Amino acid sequence: MNGDTHDLLDSYRAGADPRSVVADSLARLRVVHDALNTTIAFLDDRAHAAAEESARHWADGTARPLEGVPFAVKDVIDVEGVPTTGGSWVSDDAPKARSAEVVRRLEAAGAIAVSKDTTTEFAVGGPNPPRFGTTRNPWDPTRWAGGSSMGTAASVAARAVPFGLGTDVGGSVRLPSAWCGLTGLKPTSGAIPRTGVVPLSWTAETVGPLCRSARDVELLFGLLRGPDGVDPRATALPPFLPEPGDDLSGVRVAVVGGYLTEMCDGAVRDGIGLLARTLAEAGAEIVEATIPSAEEVLAIGYRIVWVEAATVHRVNAARWAEYDPVLVSRISQGIATPAVDYLLAQQFRVRLQRELDDVFARADLVLVPTCPSTAPRLPEATVVVDGEEFPLYAAQSRSTMLGNLTGAPGLAVPTGFAPDGLPVSAQLMAPPHGEAVALHAARVFQSLTAHHLATPSLRKSSDVCSGVSGTTPD
Repeated sequence: MNGDTHDLLDSYRAGADPRSVVADSLARLRVVHDALNTTIAFLDDRAHAAAEESARHWADGTARPLEGVPFAVKDVIDVEGVPTTGGSWVSDDAPKARSAEVVRRLEAAGAIAVSKDTTTEFAVGGPNPPRFGTTRNPWDPTRWAGGSSMGTAASVAARAVPFGLGTDVGGSVRLPSAWCGLTGLKPTSGAIPRTGVVPLSWTAETVGPLCRSARDVELLFGLLRGPDGVDPRATALPPFLPEPGDDLSGVRVAVVGGYLTEMCDGAVRDGIGLLARTLAEAGAEIVEATIPSAEEVLAIGYRIVWVEAATVHRVNAARWAEYDPVLVSRISQGIATPAVDYLLAQQFRVRLQRELDDVFARADLVLVPTCPSTAPRLPEATVVVDGEEFPLYAAQSRSTMLGNLTGAPGLAVPTGFAPDGLPVSAQLMAPPHGEAVALHAARVFQSLTAHHLATPSLRKSSDVCSGVSGTTPD
């Protein structure tokens, strides 16, 4: 399955059989899981039944927008008839009675859920969750796929499915997208409903797609957005209208330097430069900008997320011995945070929003790194920036947390490869509900480059990854 969603739909129009495509996707998922540990459940019966229905729709001319397209689902998002474990031993493994709203919308459009994918525990634990183990990177299985949407990212990058669903609290769609060479969207807060998603941070969390191309993200975002009458943050929106054509004249792109690029590998900076130059050649105007409070974003963002995660998980305090120790440490930090510090952190969000507003007053997009390095090394999950090794959490969300604190959308865009052979990425941020402009710019960039088309060659993880555990789903 080497093409994106659009390519697969074209193949259906040319006569391809959804039943064969879904069977091939499930077979490929098993190969990928065996190599990388990506999947906690293969949805064979459900998927084959849906593929039969899709075949009928294509045969009688009633195909829906995503008819017969297989997709993967992060294991914090409910799928009817399937447990949602959140990657934890303490979860109720009873099958869910109803799918999450985002899954319902995709299936109503004809897409077919084929797997539930690994996640860090409850999307907030460390890269080596105790229940299912870590997920390795398809470009190099000695590296991490990235969290917390790790299984979904690896499955899409390894060409088992054209796209998948993830969640993002501090970068959990964009970081694995960056490290696996994908195009991933954290939408505007409230643009996509979270109903049926395991809660983590009610002020920072979003649901978003991980895809191979910006044109796929554009298609999916148009189908996923809009209120459901349940999620209080998901309110009425105007219609989503993709920007046509390949001319970026009049689009102003602010390249932000300073703190956000200080601890940033040269290959990542080169990718940002390539993206800026390519957009300029397509007509965009490149300007420089600063975000004065950028240095404070990472620590304050984590403070808010840990407090809100502690609020969710304190009910399970008697079972914390079964939790990932990294998760326990983060919950403990949240519990120990004084209320005044949490409230001051919320006030900081207002200041940061005003600083971004100042940038967007003279620019349509902000260009920053998605993350400062290529994929982390396992099992310690350290990152290397220009030859110097750093702890993962000192680096990974420096730029992505900007969007989670302010509600602004961010799009991870593949920009090439580092000397170590791993993908690098840049992030295009837009004002709230400005996804169409970011997607347009990314679509133009991808029409002029081929980084998003590169395909990894899987290596058997057991040959290279001693000591990194995984499990085989039933």
